[in-house]
Amino acid sequence: MKTEITIGQTFIDSLVLKANDGTLAPDEACMAKYWITDLLNKVCYECLQLHGGAGYMMEYPIARATLDARITTIFAGTNEIMKQVIGRSMGL
Repeated sequence: MKTEITIGQTFIDSLVLKANDGTLAPDEACMAKYWITDLLNKVCYECLQLHGGAGYMMEYPIARATLDARITTIFAGTNEIMKQVIGRSMGL
């Protein structure tokens, strides 16, 4: 998980630099939204598994994180829409 999070952070950092320069392409923003939100859900799920039943108890931060992570693939354009934008940028 740490490796994937580090890769994701590096990807986001590179896109922030592009956004600051005004060179960020729409498909790159879509790639970030799609991939990072999927990664967030994957990491939260794996952490939930590590916590076992305690992961479902709202007293633990992982329960709230898992609950909050789910909406990220939906708001600001669903990940399915992001995939369509990426595909169109490839001429598909």
